[in-house]
Amino acid sequence: MEKEKKNTPRAKFFVEQQHWAVQTAIIFMALSAVFRIVGCWGKWDEPFFAATQIALPLMCNILFILCLVLMGKKALWLTSVPVILGVVFFIIKSFTFDSWLHTILCILLYLLVAVLYTGTVFGIIRTKWLLVPLFGLPFLYHIFVEDLAALRDSTNPVTFSAGLQEISVLCVMLALLFTAFAMKKKKPQTEVELPKMKAPKVIPPKKAEETPATEKPEQNAKNEENRPGDVK
Repeated sequence: MEKEKKNTPRAKFFVEQQHWAVQTAIIFMALSAVFRIVGCWGKWDEPFFAATQIALPLMCNILFILCLVLMGKKALWLTSVPVILGVVFFIIKSFTFDSWLHTILCILLYLLVAVLYTGTVFGIIRTKWLLVPLFGLPFLYHIFVEDLAALRDSTNPVTFSAGLQEISVLCVMLALLFTAFAMKKKKPQTEVELPKMKAPKVIPPKKAEETPATEKPEQNAKNEENRPGDVK
């Protein structure tokens, strides 16, 4: 049993650029960058905020799109780089939350995202379906719990800038969710189906004695008919 586990090859995931889910993921990741720029417009005076909350997420957006388009079919594991950088961005952002319990829970979730996504694209985790609830459930939580509560809070209304930054985060979640849907697994070499070949036809060799025996009487009859000296 131990030898079988060691010999089990890693899964190899890839995406095709023409797939509808990949195109959707690219669109949402690009929209995330747009909403981030507009929502943070005029807030780059503070160096730390500009570096961690503007430059870092924008770099993650652009790098993820490039990795998905250029290397999605050959080296999908490269998308783990912008995802891990994005986790760093979210961890820094979580320290601005009002509740420490919320901060700790979010940090644990972000670390789980980094581990599961990296393990999947590197083939250590052999299924992509763990990523669907990983990105889908937090998206639903943001929409139906946090965002609705923030919109109903009349004492502390949501600002235009904060709203666009939240939409930017939601777009990232959707982009990763659709990327998970688009992932396909390559078949190992042992499972590759080879083209079926027809069974060879066996033609038995003719016996050397049969051909002269069958053809000699006919040939002799023709020779006797064509003899010039014969008189009928």
